[in-house]
Amino acid sequence: MINTIAFEAFQTVPVVALSDMTPYMQLSESEGQSFPIPGDEFTFMRFDLSRALIRNPEQTFFILLTENHLAAEGYSAGDIAIVERQATPRNNEAIIAFLEGAFTIRKLKVRDDRPFLVSGEEVLEIEPDMAFSIWGAVRDILRR
Repeated sequence: MINTIAFEAFQTVPVVALSDMTPYMQLSESEGQSFPIPGDEFTFMRFDLSRALIRNPEQTFFILLTENHLAAEGYSAGDIAIVERQATPRNNEAIIAFLEGAFTIRKLKVRDDRPFLVSGEEVLEIEPDMAFSIWGAVRDILRR
């Protein structure tokens, strides 16, 4: 069973530079706005997070994390990992791996040209006879 997340249609949202924020911004209740509206000098635009976060759309996918294997490093169940399939993972980088019949998120360590998967204090050396493949490098995390 595949879990999917439904997203609402794009909405127009205010984009305000941090340097332009003031404590005097007011909520505009009369117009149904819930964001502090600074004034007419600011623009409203569509902001597509996928364009801002994804470098290689043809090789990128999202994974809803269901494990807490890397909770100490800030990756928790419920977060959404942005994974680039074609990227070459670097040492000490979070990856999505297929290991012995199941997918998992772990940190990749390479010592003496041998791969290890790290999760907290657990270190697993990948033996040549193990069913193992790297499906992609985690490029970013969306926290829920």
